[in-house]
Amino acid sequence: MPTVPHPTQGVTTCTRCGARIRWATGTSGSLKGRRIPLNALPSPAGMLAAHTTGLGGLVVRELDPERPNPELLEWKATPHWDSCTGGNGQPLQAPPRARPARRRPTVQPPLWGQGGGRR
Repeated sequence: MPTVPHPTQGVTTCTRCGARIRWATGTSGSLKGRRIPLNALPSPAGMLAAHTTGLGGLVVRELDPERPNPELLEWKATPHWDSCTGGNGQPLQAPPRARPARRRPTVQPPLWGQGGGRR
């Protein structure tokens, strides 16, 4: 039996469109380990199953053919970027994956007693 999340706990507003959202951490598939904004209210057409952990965090998994329905304390959720207008009426795309920062080459001064120092 699906449940309903707390109406205000963990709810914040989207900085682009002002809608009410919840932040969740993905636990499966392409969402694993990523932070995902969800619309604050459950949606019967949602593609994700979300539930609150014992410590108050929110986790989400993708609904797949093996587990197509929410289980126990889960509810159907929709990713916010599917409905966010971004303030200009256009829906947003999923954020691009961040590339790791490149390390800058460093030049180290020579060790004491080695050449290359000032004379």
